[in-house]
Amino acid sequence: MSVSNSGGTIKLALGRSLGGVSSKARPKSEGRDSLARRFRSWMITLLKDRLQLKDISSFLQLPCNTWIFGTLPPWLSKLYLRALGAMYFNIATKDREAIQHSLEGTLGEADSPRQAKRRWAKTRGGILDHYHEKLYLAFKSYPTIRNNCLKRVSIRNQELLDQALSEGRGVILITGHYGALEFLPGALAFRDYPLSVMVHCKTPRLKAILEERAAGAGTELMDPKSGEVFFTALDHLKRGRIVVTQCDEINMWRPYKDKTTQFLGHTVPLDRSMDILARKSKAVVLMGLVHRRGGRRYELELLSPAKHPAAQGAKQVSVQCLSVLTEYILEQPDHWYEWKKLTQFIPAPQEAVNADKTTERIFDPLAFQPGGVPQLG
Repeated sequence: MSVSNSGGTIKLALGRSLGGVSSKARPKSEGRDSLARRFRSWMITLLKDRLQLKDISSFLQLPCNTWIFGTLPPWLSKLYLRALGAMYFNIATKDREAIQHSLEGTLGEADSPRQAKRRWAKTRGGILDHYHEKLYLAFKSYPTIRNNCLKRVSIRNQELLDQALSEGRGVILITGHYGALEFLPGALAFRDYPLSVMVHCKTPRLKAILEERAAGAGTELMDPKSGEVFFTALDHLKRGRIVVTQCDEINMWRPYKDKTTQFLGHTVPLDRSMDILARKSKAVVLMGLVHRRGGRRYELELLSPAKHPAAQGAKQVSVQCLSVLTEYILEQPDHWYEWKKLTQFIPAPQEAVNADKTTERIFDPLAFQPGGVPQLG
């Protein structure tokens, strides 16, 4: 007993002694780390304030970029944007983590850290390619844009669109945040199709530029945040026009109270806006997705969502389009750039939930859990 007590006393004494030494030695390194963290936090705050870093879209559309995208050749402005985007995601860690969380929750955990890095690099590259295409089309000269849309963008199944227009009921052309989406309006408008596009711009400057160019190409723009956009769209369809809208504009969904569906393997609220628009207008519904084919070549694929194998058995337009889009995204995950918004439908690790209780969600996640309400195919 006495030996045990003395041994414990010796260990306790040694522990205190070593603890005293380490506590004396620790402050310098810990102080430096703490100072570095505070400095980094201060720099991030400064950058956010100075650059008005609200989101990646407004960050990449800073006024200083106007000259760069209007003057530099595409390959060089693309390199510049990728560097700028890498800087953004180093600063906006919550955005990066949200995207990575969605990728892992949808595609599964990567087999290795190396594969995870490769997956993230490809996804980030696809997101930045989208913004490069947006800014390129906004700030290059009008003749250059027209020439590119006509010569570099081919159309597959164009006869589907011609047949739909010949019926005189108008066409609802549904697309998604996939591939080179920004080339879709130009590919059709510069081929003299009567186009009406729902578009929301993050900056007034970009909106002014798009309105000017749209007018020159005979295209009419509609802001989805306008209260009258539904009736405006109905009017355009009655005039036999093509109304372009997106099925994966998650923050603009108008969900049913008692219906959900599956999108990328997750339970999501079922948007009723497209179903109502199709039913009220009796217009023909088509989908259009723009694929990147390499070498700055693009292909607009037109298809009928109701006849696509991925949408078999689905009656609602919303379900059909999300089913088709899911198939394309799973084939090329880096071509979709709405991963950040999907994260709200994927359960977060418990430690993340406990650490951040201020996370904003567009929809109440409890209201759309499997089994909570009737599920649709």
